[in-house]
Amino acid sequence: MMDALTPQEQEAFEQLSKEQFSDPALEQKIIAALQKKALVKPSKNRPDMKKVILQLAAAIALLISGYFLGKMGSTPPNPVADTNTYALFLYENEAFKVSDGETLVAEYTDWAETLGEQGKLVGAEKLADAVDWLGSLGVQNQTSKLTGYFLFQAKDLAEAQQIAKTHPHTNYGGGLELRSIDKID
Repeated sequence: MMDALTPQEQEAFEQLSKEQFSDPALEQKIIAALQKKALVKPSKNRPDMKKVILQLAAAIALLISGYFLGKMGSTPPNPVADTNTYALFLYENEAFKVSDGETLVAEYTDWAETLGEQGKLVGAEKLADAVDWLGSLGVQNQTSKLTGYFLFQAKDLAEAQQIAKTHPHTNYGGGLELRSIDKID
């Protein structure tokens, strides 16, 4: 558009952009008239306060929701009356062989989901490979490494043993250790 102006008109426009209007109301009227005719776009310098407030409210709502969802997700289910909690530790050594990692993960997930559907699963995690041993090396198991655990509920040791025997870890040559968690009142 500036190419169609004469040098004098171009100079006048450049001078206008450097000048300040002495009457701010007049400046606003001119800007509004130019915006109405779509000759200039509204300034993006000032944020729309309604939009800023809505964005801030949404961010706060998401933060609060995330906090409460995190609290709900990290809290183990309430123990069912007349049940005990058991830990099933998974161990691996050189005999542990996995040809298809995806199948292994699917089998472990199915096993855990079944316990979850029965309301017995309390928690489960794969443990990292890095180990920081803090006791006497004579106590540490040198032949197998602890790789994961499951916490679940059962009415007694016999039921816990039956549940543990269904875990697919032994199908791959892994070992399982079942331990009751002592209740401390």
